[in-house]
Amino acid sequence: MDENENKNVNQENNANADETKNEVNSTSTINQTQEPKKKSNTGLIVTIVILAIIIVVLIGAGVFFLTRNAVEDFAKNGLNDVEAIIDEGEEFVQDVEEEGFLNAIEDNYTSNGNNTLGTNTVAENTTDPSASQTNEGANNSARESSLENPLQVGEWGIASKYNTETSSDQNVNVRVTNIIRGDEAKEMAKEYMSRDYSIYKYEEPEAYLEWVVIEYDVDFADTYVPGELGASPNVEADITGPDGSSVKYNGITYITSTIEIGSRDYIKAKTGSGKILTQIPIGCTDYIIQFGRYNGTTAYFQGK
Repeated sequence: MDENENKNVNQENNANADETKNEVNSTSTINQTQEPKKKSNTGLIVTIVILAIIIVVLIGAGVFFLTRNAVEDFAKNGLNDVEAIIDEGEEFVQDVEEEGFLNAIEDNYTSNGNNTLGTNTVAENTTDPSASQTNEGANNSARESSLENPLQVGEWGIASKYNTETSSDQNVNVRVTNIIRGDEAKEMAKEYMSRDYSIYKYEEPEAYLEWVVIEYDVDFADTYVPGELGASPNVEADITGPDGSSVKYNGITYITSTIEIGSRDYIKAKTGSGKILTQIPIGCTDYIIQFGRYNGTTAYFQGK
């Protein structure tokens, strides 16, 4: 091979070497430019993971506090609600045994006109802010009464009340403190029936009837033994005519019923209060308010 051919071969080899070097440098440059991108993606992923952990922790904390509040609420009110339901159930069972099934249904779930006015329901167990509770002792002025000799507003009478602790009726002292009629009673009926837990839908009474609210106090005295959770301040009530039958006014007979709209919460105090909602013919005052259990001691009060 002559000198010129060797020179051409060497130049070709040098050119190939330069190309290889440039390719390596190019690859190195590409790798160097890609490395920062890998670091950026890693940082973003770490940030997302940290945020996810924070969100999970916050959700967990929220669930914990909600659960704790629910448990505390059940501890405070759950047993009270259960006891109230048991109380109502046992009273109804005893009514069936004493009065028969149909009479018990009539006494506990009667209707009045277009408005369903059931008694002894357990649809609500919330605290009525207006319900008064004191720790006074037994009222010694309570006396027996009758249809012929009813008590007046403010006087103490004696009425029977079912006790789930003894599974029997026991006497309590009760007095009517106020009878509200007209627009004020109407607004009280609307307010009660508009509550979320109320099972009643408000409807205007017939043109010849009006809403009436009867407020009363109860004194458990020494004759009623409350349970561990206390006792409900409610006493069964009914509205009758002076002869003990239906209310009569202007030659028309009216079948009335009552709703307990006072507090149904169990209390450990010696005394409590309640409110009864009913409908009475407009202008009628010749009616009797009766407190007490069927075939038990009854307190009679003159209406007004």
